[in-house]
Amino acid sequence: MAYDPSIYEAQRRALTQQYAGQSAMNEYARFLSQQRGKRSLSELDRGLARQIPTFGREFGQRGLQARGVRSGLYNRALREFGQEGARQRGYMATDLAEEQRGYGMRETQYRSALERALADMEADKARQIAADAQSILAMRRG
Repeated sequence: MAYDPSIYEAQRRALTQQYAGQSAMNEYARFLSQQRGKRSLSELDRGLARQIPTFGREFGQRGLQARGVRSGLYNRALREFGQEGARQRGYMATDLAEEQRGYGMRETQYRSALERALADMEADKARQIAADAQSILAMRRG
C-alpha cells in the first residue's frame, strides 16, 4: 500500500473533532455543576438566615433570651447553630470543589487520549513511509 497523507489527515481531523466534542460536553457539565453548587449554597445561606429570627424567638418565649438577657443555654445554642451552618456550608463547598476537580481530571484524560492517539497515528504513518521506502529500494535492486 502506498503512503496516502489524506488517510492520516482524515484520522487526525476525526480525533480532533472527537476531542473537541468531549471537551465541550465536559465543560458544559462543569458549568451546570457549578451553577447547581452555587444555587445550593445560596439556598443553604437563605435557609439559615430564615431560621435566625425563629431561633431567637423560641428562646425568648422560654425566658432564656431578651433584650439585655442572654442565658448560657441560648449562647451555647447560638454558637452550635452557627457552627452547624458553617459545617454544612463547608461540606457543600468541598463537595462542589471535588466535583469541579473531577471535571478537570476528565479534561486531562481526554487531552491525554488525544495526544496518545495522534502519536500512534504518527508512528503508523512513519512505519508506512518506511515500508514504502523499502519496497521502492527492493524494486530498484531488482
